[in-house]
Amino acid sequence: MSISDLKHSLRKLEFPASAKEALLKIEQLLVGRVAPTNKQIDGAMEIVSEFVFCEADRRGGRRGGGLSPLQELQLIDIICEYLSACNNETTKNTIFLSLFGDMENQRKLKILCILASMAVSASSTPVLLAVGVWLQQMGCSSPQSLQLVENIIRDHFYLDTKNQGTLQSLASTAPQFVSNFITSVTELYMLDGQNPVKLPPKNLLEVITLWVYTTPTLCMSAQVNAAALPNGAIPMAAVTPFAGLIRWCALAPLYVDEDAEMVEVQVKKIKLEGEKTLKSITKAQTERELYLQLQLGVLQSMRWWRCRGPPAALNAQKVAALVHPIRQYTQHLKERGCDVTQDERLQETLDRIGQAVQVALASGCVYGNINHLLAALDSLPEARLLKIVVKTHQQAI
Repeated sequence: MSISDLKHSLRKLEFPASAKEALLKIEQLLVGRVAPTNKQIDGAMEIVSEFVFCEADRRGGRRGGGLSPLQELQLIDIICEYLSACNNETTKNTIFLSLFGDMENQRKLKILCILASMAVSASSTPVLLAVGVWLQQMGCSSPQSLQLVENIIRDHFYLDTKNQGTLQSLASTAPQFVSNFITSVTELYMLDGQNPVKLPPKNLLEVITLWVYTTPTLCMSAQVNAAALPNGAIPMAAVTPFAGLIRWCALAPLYVDEDAEMVEVQVKKIKLEGEKTLKSITKAQTERELYLQLQLGVLQSMRWWRCRGPPAALNAQKVAALVHPIRQYTQHLKERGCDVTQDERLQETLDRIGQAVQVALASGCVYGNINHLLAALDSLPEARLLKIVVKTHQQAI
């Protein structure tokens, strides 16, 4: 059936039936043993525009108004139903990327944000895995990815929610999504140049800490489980959240008050070889204690990388970037006449960087210019652990 015939058959239907049938027609055009032709891709995009999002008329001109709020919800329901029924990951991701791959279309992005937020609420694994692939293909630090992630945070992490158990379970049901989600989240908070420094909401910090601390393999999920992409698609490299999480943990002593709010958390100790599984316990922790627990989770996760493959988990340049905010903090101490070697916050920050760099280098997960990283760290104020780590690895190179 030609593309014209496909369109003609779809025009006999009214929305939302036309949108539901359109997804099947798009699948016919894009999914097969070989990569689709340019004509097939163009035809699929025309069907998406006219029959799924109702943005174009039959002549290809822009249609005013677009979807109503009710129609948007109907479309989201149709997409969820299609993704849940699709058993082939490549097919599912092909259709999803054809729907939402236009990075400049704010209407589509708005619908995607609602879809992703609803999928989090319902723990819809098929939808969340597709969103995880979308984040990776768009780039976890792209404006579109950050907009989607901010929408999820606003809907689920700013207020004390009753679905903590649902959120926590995502680490096991949709790990690739969670890994890419955390990578994007770290691009929003505790960044160099923010004035004042923006800290993650306590509920978000709590859940991310639990995800990482209780699931050592989580941070590597997007890299270990390659995305099933359409034929001919160019896969974007998966970026782990390690660099962002190390930044959070290292800088937390400088930015988080000692008496920050207490948070009720479920602490589940990591099961090591030869140990029995330990029961979870509930305890109150300050935000500073949460960052310490997150630091332990990150170290354990990097240890898991050992012998998993070539260095690909942690960019040395990203870690070296920590030097700038630390130098700024050190300069403020000096301007006040303080002894930098006696500042507990600074020393704790330097110790955490030393721990992270030692475990990362020993596990073989660092890529990039390691010499530059060590030289940058060597320029920081005196800290016994960090100096030992830098000197040891400088001699080994």
